[in-house]
Amino acid sequence: MKNQNPFFYLLLTLFPISIFVGLIYGDVTIPIREIFHPTGIYAYILFNIRLPTLIATLLIGIILSTAGAILQMLLRNPLIDPYISGTASGGAFGAVLTYFLLLFNLPFSWLVFFQPLVAFFTSTLATLITILIGKRTGYLGLIIGGVLVSFIFSSLIEIILSIMSSKYPQIPPLTFWLLGDISIVGWFNVIILLILAILLLYFSLSNSRLIDLLAISDEICFSQGINPSRQRIFWLLFISLVVSFCVSIAGIIGFLGIIVPHIVRRLIGGNTKILVVYSSIVGSAILILSNIVSHGVFGYYIPLTAILSIVGSPIMMFALVRRDANSEEY
Repeated sequence: MKNQNPFFYLLLTLFPISIFVGLIYGDVTIPIREIFHPTGIYAYILFNIRLPTLIATLLIGIILSTAGAILQMLLRNPLIDPYISGTASGGAFGAVLTYFLLLFNLPFSWLVFFQPLVAFFTSTLATLITILIGKRTGYLGLIIGGVLVSFIFSSLIEIILSIMSSKYPQIPPLTFWLLGDISIVGWFNVIILLILAILLLYFSLSNSRLIDLLAISDEICFSQGINPSRQRIFWLLFISLVVSFCVSIAGIIGFLGIIVPHIVRRLIGGNTKILVVYSSIVGSAILILSNIVSHGVFGYYIPLTAILSIVGSPIMMFALVRRDANSEEY
């Protein structure tokens, strides 16, 4: 382990700092004194808007970072995350499709009441298509296939939203679904996110040894009586379920699942358990700070994925260039 790196400790300090700063800054800046003794309108903003949205951002950061780390280990590919694998765009398509059916009174419009399940189905479909492409074309084909699947579903989202916005201008803009936005999240969604994050962390940590074996070799798994294909299908379905709910309330937030595992792996290294624990901490801090930049710091809104891609794209290109087919990390 390389946990003596001073940059690693700097990243850990970002977690409490990001939470405190996240309480202060947003669409409305709350004075520090009102954070500790909230009164009037500031109390309403803090407890009904700022606090649930901050907690939701923290939980989404945990979910996306952990999901990215697990996908990279399971598929032995450092360039995979819910965005690249098509999971996120597939989930967003399912969520938007239910709105489209309802607004135009089309058959199956009642599916809007089961929006997370529809998003889960379409996100799983997108992920399975990407995996099938990867099995036939190798890891580079997996990446290209994932990007293509993401483009297909993102294009379908854009077409549907364009049709909807022509008749209902008040619907969320394209940037919400395609580039991510965490603005106002109610306590009910926070509770669901908390349950999903706890389940994801619990299963990840309790099965960390199993994920380590899957990342090393399928032959070792078979020798231990483990069916690697069955395990991967389980994890892909579970991750699709968790990520699809995040997408249904925050749109597609890309690159976080790539950025964070790479940062943690370079600074501290270690097995799945270490990667999951520290990725969840660092990922939540990065997403909170990114959301602060997204809302209000420059006086106007900047999509989350646009902010994260500035950092994520160079890391992705570096990993693609440096990746060795015989790398010991995967």
